[in-house]
Amino acid sequence: MMDFDDDDDDNVQEYPTMSMTPLEKPNVTWQHQWSPSETQDAVSQSPFATIPSEIMLYIFQFLSVPDLCNISLVCRSFKMVADQDEIWKLKCTMSKKLYSKPFKQIYMEWIHEKCLRNAKLRYQLGWHTTACIRCLPPLYPIRSTTNSQFEPIGGFDKHPNSSSNMTIELSVDIDKTTRELIKLLEKASEFQDLWEKSSILKQMIRRYYRFMQLKASLPTNILLIPTLDIEIIWQTHLLRPDMYQADCLRLFRRIIDHSLVINDTEQFFKEQAFVDTCQLYEQRFGEHYCCLPSAEKKKETDSDFLYDPYYTNNKMNYSYSYWDKTQFNFFSRAPTDYENPFSFTEADITLDSRWLDMCKQFMFDALNQVDVKHGYYYSSKKIDLSVGAMKRLMKSYERFLYMAAKYPLIDDNGFVPPTYAIDIMWHSHMQEPLKYIADCHRLVGYVIYHGPWPIIEGNTMKKSREKTNQIWKDEFGSGIQTDHLYNTLDQQADWD
Repeated sequence: MMDFDDDDDDNVQEYPTMSMTPLEKPNVTWQHQWSPSETQDAVSQSPFATIPSEIMLYIFQFLSVPDLCNISLVCRSFKMVADQDEIWKLKCTMSKKLYSKPFKQIYMEWIHEKCLRNAKLRYQLGWHTTACIRCLPPLYPIRSTTNSQFEPIGGFDKHPNSSSNMTIELSVDIDKTTRELIKLLEKASEFQDLWEKSSILKQMIRRYYRFMQLKASLPTNILLIPTLDIEIIWQTHLLRPDMYQADCLRLFRRIIDHSLVINDTEQFFKEQAFVDTCQLYEQRFGEHYCCLPSAEKKKETDSDFLYDPYYTNNKMNYSYSYWDKTQFNFFSRAPTDYENPFSFTEADITLDSRWLDMCKQFMFDALNQVDVKHGYYYSSKKIDLSVGAMKRLMKSYERFLYMAAKYPLIDDNGFVPPTYAIDIMWHSHMQEPLKYIADCHRLVGYVIYHGPWPIIEGNTMKKSREKTNQIWKDEFGSGIQTDHLYNTLDQQADWD
C-alpha cells in the first residue's frame, strides 16, 4: 500500500477493493430420501397415475427450467419424473456425462459457475487499464493470380484462391484445437529428457493401453480425463490414422474418439471427472492412476476469483481435455508384464517429440524467404498463431486438401508431401478421428493417411519436391514452402 498525506486525500483516485462476497454453491438435494413404500404410495395416489410415465417424461422434456421447478412442487410423482436424466441432459451444454453425477446436478453447478463468472466480469469493469503504444502491424504479401481452370471436385465447389476465407467447412474447430495442441507440445517438451528413457516409455504405453481399455468398457458419453503422459502417447497414435483405426477395431471393437478441446461446462467439471477417472482406473486395474489435487490447492482454485481478476479470467480460457495439475511418478524400472499391443513403437514416440522444434525452425526459416513489411522480431522459439497467421495456415491446409482431391492417392503414394506449416493444421484436424475420417470422405473422397516420418531417398525426395512445388505454384500462385505466408485476394495487416 502507498501512504498519502491527509491534504492529498481529495486528489487520490479510489480503485475497486479486492474483497468480494463469495457465492455459495446451490443447496440442492440430489438423492430422494423417501422410503420405497412412500414412493409407491405417491405414484398410486397421484391423480395422474393412469398416464404412462413415458408420456409424462416426453411432455416434461419440452418444459423450461422454471416450469420444471414449479411442476416438481405439484406432487411426488411429478418430482420423480422431473428429476430424470433424460430431461436434464437436454438442458446441459456438455455431451459427456460425469460418472459420479446426474445431469441435473451438472446443470445446477454449471449455472452456479456462470453466476461466478458473471460476478468476476462485472468486478473487472471497475478496473482501469493504461494505454500502450502500438507499432505498425506486419504486412504479408499477396499471392499472384494464376490462370488455372477450376472444376468442382470432391467437396470443393470453389477454388481455394477464390476467397480469403476458407471455402470449405471442417467438422473440427481447427483454430481452437491448434492453439491447444501447441500448448500441449510445449508442456510435454519439459519432460522430453525423462520420457525418452525406454523404461519410462514402456510405463507410459502400458498406462495408455489401460486407459483405452477403461474408455472402451464404459458408455461413450462418460467423461474420462487422461493424464499428460497418457495424452502424449495418444498423440503418437492419432497421428497415424491407419494404425489408430486398425488398432482400435482390433483391440476395442470400435474407434475410440478423442478431442483435445472441451467446452466451458466440461472444463468446469474436469476436476470431478478426473477424480472419477482415478477411482475407476484403480478399481479396475488395482494400481494408482495419478495424484489428486491437494485440499489446499483445490480451495485456492475454488476461491481464486477473490483475487486478481485478470489472472482468473485467463484461467477460464483453458479448455483442454487432459490433466496436468499433478503428475504421475514413474518407476526407474520397466514393468515386468509389459506389452505393447499397438502398431506404433517407442521410437515413434521419441521421433514425434522432436516435431515441435523442427516445426519452429521451419517456420522461422520460411520468414526469411518472404518480404514481410513492418515485421516484428520473430523467434525460432515460438510459432505465430495470431489471427492473421491462423487464417493463412488454414488456407494452406485447404489447398493441401484440394490437391489431395485433385490428385488422389496412387499405389499408396501421396501427391503432396506437406510442409511443417501444413502439418500444424493436419495434426490439429486429426485430433478428432471420427470427424477427420468423415471430413476426408466428404471433401477428398478417401481418408488421407498421415505418415509423420516418411523414409524416402534423398534424390527421389528432391525431385518430388521440385515437381510438387512447381505444380503447387502454377495452381495457387506461390510455392508450397512459403504458401502459409501469403494472403489471398486482399492484403490486410495483422492487427491481431
